[in-house]
Amino acid sequence: MKIIKTFSDFISEDAIRAGEDSKVIIDDLKLDSGPDIKSAEILGAITAALTDEEFKQYFYETYGEAAFAEGEMDILVGYYLDKSAEEAEAEKEAEKEEEDGEGEGDDPLAGM
Repeated sequence: MKIIKTFSDFISEDAIRAGEDSKVIIDDLKLDSGPDIKSAEILGAITAALTDEEFKQYFYETYGEAAFAEGEMDILVGYYLDKSAEEAEAEKEAEKEEEDGEGEGDDPLAGM
């Protein structure tokens, strides 16, 4: 019998999705300087921040600028940008559906 692992089998137990329908998966980040940043904290910062600069500033104030090795902040910002892109895509789709729905109501005889 061959055992096949799914994608969710490969992600850690502490990883969380950035929303119910989100494809963005946020994992804990272990900094080279020692502390762990939990995925829930990362998601909270993503939700609270209006810009990526504000997002970065939160982590610099919390852990200090020297706590991040090269590339570690890039991982965090990547999560932020992925979630922002996903939200923008969802807004675009919602606007398109709304526009499609408006066009149908203009001509009551269009379906005949």
